[in-house]
Amino acid sequence: MGLLLGLVGAGGILLAAGCAVLWNLPRIEQINAQTAQADQKIVAIINQPITHLPRSGPVSVFSPGWFHEGAIKPDFNTVDIRATQEFPYDGHVTSDVTPSEMFIGSELEFNAMTKYFYVDRNLPKKRLSSGEMVEINGLYRVLGQDEQAMTMQWLMLAGLALLAICLGAALPIAVRRNGLSAG
Repeated sequence: MGLLLGLVGAGGILLAAGCAVLWNLPRIEQINAQTAQADQKIVAIINQPITHLPRSGPVSVFSPGWFHEGAIKPDFNTVDIRATQEFPYDGHVTSDVTPSEMFIGSELEFNAMTKYFYVDRNLPKKRLSSGEMVEINGLYRVLGQDEQAMTMQWLMLAGLALLAICLGAALPIAVRRNGLSAG
């Protein structure tokens, strides 16, 4: 009788774990969709078109390329991109990767905390307005919250998997132990 109750209890726990996994999957999909939407908005704002002019007259030349390699991933929960906005471009500017074109320096910016989302590094980036930076900061917070929520979802799934493995390993031991003592 004790073995039967143990099996029913273990089966109930496994069933509950299975239901919890199935309940978690839509939440993971929801978080992924929200993250993708925020990413798309950020990319669209940061990579807005800029004014291209044919190169003529004196220009400042940036080399090699507009930006150094790599980009750090911002701390989406705390960074304020208004504090990291830089304006290294004066007058008309170009780069060794865009030698036939020039750009209006006052329309451009560099921002180490948005570089993670630069799509085309062969072009300088448009100077963002105050409102655009506030919007990106808000979208960054969404990404930070989504990262934390996703971590919690995966930890919960890992815990449930561990529980199922432990129960799966314990059941044969209990059956064998009970079977041996009964015989």
